[in-house]
Parts: sequence; structure tokens; C-alpha cells
Amino acid sequence: MKKTYAIITLYNPTMSSLKNVEDVSKQVDYVIVCDNNKHSTVDFDETANIIHIKNHSNLGLSAAFNIALNLKEVEWSDDDFVIFFDQDSHISDGHILSLIAELEKAEQTSARVGCIGPVYYNQTSDSLCVPKMKTQIADGIYSVSSIITSSMLCRYGTLKKIGFWNEKLFLDLADWDVCWRMQQAGYLTCLTENLTLIHSLGEGQKKIGPIKLKIGSPIREYYQTRDCLVLLHEKYTPFKYKLRFIAMLTVRPILHLMFLNDKKKRGHYIYRGCRDYLSGITGEFEEGAK
Repeated sequence: MKKTYAIITLYNPTMSSLKNVEDVSKQVDYVIVCDNNKHSTVDFDETANIIHIKNHSNLGLSAAFNIALNLKEVEWSDDDFVIFFDQDSHISDGHILSLIAELEKAEQTSARVGCIGPVYYNQTSDSLCVPKMKTQIADGIYSVSSIITSSMLCRYGTLKKIGFWNEKLFLDLADWDVCWRMQQAGYLTCLTENLTLIHSLGEGQKKIGPIKLKIGSPIREYYQTRDCLVLLHEKYTPFKYKLRFIAMLTVRPILHLMFLNDKKKRGHYIYRGCRDYLSGITGEFEEGAK
């Protein structure tokens, strides 16, 4: 009998984050929590349907997800539903069951559906995020180039066919990568407008004329730079996104260094992201690494 698993990463969680985990646990058979804190102080009720993995270091998104997806104590079935969340996403009652119904509706169109997610309301920018480029495949359901990690619903067998998550990618671009590898394997990445997720991206935004800069912590410059370089060199990355990555590696750093705070830190992390990519370094940033 197929089951529904939610997989959530934790890193410096707040009480609100832990409440989000508990809310998700009420809508699935099991929640697998990937705790990426070096010294975790988080504990869950042992009687709850929560499997708590303490990684004792920050493994990033992809490696942590892969540990969860390969747990020996879980009897995985190819038909099992797997839904991913980050710790800051809040879901309404019935969200996951409704999303499963949307996936099954999309599958009935004869399309090979790799994953599906809802549109999301970005609290940071106070806007509903809906891609302009999309192809309708069912009522309110569209084929798109990518969806975000949080509330991404797949079947376990599909993830297994593509080799799970790409551990060369640490954080921000891992969701784009998994969507593109599904498409390379003949699956669609789908979005449903029949559900909305409340989500936060970054720490705000700064408007410079017609340009809106997303504000993130300086360390994110490191991971974004390194992950951009990884995907820029992958054959399955769509050409238009390769052009976008070139802009992200050239124009965006200039704008960030001109208009955002912590310029010295940002410059250091951008440099190290380039250097570590060329050195083949993956995983968590290490300040003293040679």
C-alpha cells in the first residue's frame, strides 16, 4: 500500500519552523526531518510519525534529501508519494491531499508527470508567483520549466529513476536541477494554480529603478555562485538558463556589490564560490580551506 512521506530540512530552526513540521506531520504517513545543525537541540515527540535524522553538520539540501530517500528502515515503494518542504513553509489544512489529487489528475492526461507543485505567495515580496511561460495540460494544471523545492510532490520511483538529488548542488538551484533531469528523462514538471503555498524567499528586496534585487545573507552569494557554475556546464541545462546564469555570474554580482550591504563579505564569498568550483570543492563553505 502506497504511503505519503514529507521530507523537510532544518537549519537554525525557529519555534515557527518546528510548528510547520508538526502541521505537515498531520497530513502524511511519515515526516523525515533532515537536521543539518552541527549541535542540534531539537527533539520531537517519540510517539509522533516523525523520523528525525541528525546529520551533525550542514550537508546542504541535496545530500540531506538523499540520506532521507535512502533510509534502510523505510520500506519504499515506487508508487509512494514524496513531498519536499523547507522549514519556513506553512501549509493549510488538506494541502497535501489536494496536491496528490492534482498530481493524479495530471497523470490521467496520459502525460508522464515527474513532479507537481502549487503556485506560491511570496511573503517577502508580497506577490503571487506564477510563471509566464506555461502550457496547459489539465484544468488549472500547466507544464512549466521548473518549480520550487517547497511543496514539490513526486513519486518515489521517479526520483529513483533520475538518481535522486544532485549532490554537486548545495542549496538554491537544486530544485531547478531535479526538474530539468526529470524532463531529460521524459517527464513533465507541473504547476497547479488550484493550490497556493505561503512561502518566503530571501530577506526582502531592494528596488533600483526597474530592477528588483532579492536580498539574501552574504553567505548565499557563495552557494549561488558555485551552483550557477555547476549548472552552467551541465548538458541538460536549457540554453536560455545558461544565458541567465551568465548574467547571474557577471551582472548580478556587480549590482549586489554596488547596492547591497556587507559588500566586503559578499565580494569574498563570490570569489570563493568561483575558486572552489574550479577546485572541485563541494559541500559546506569552509573559511580556512586552501
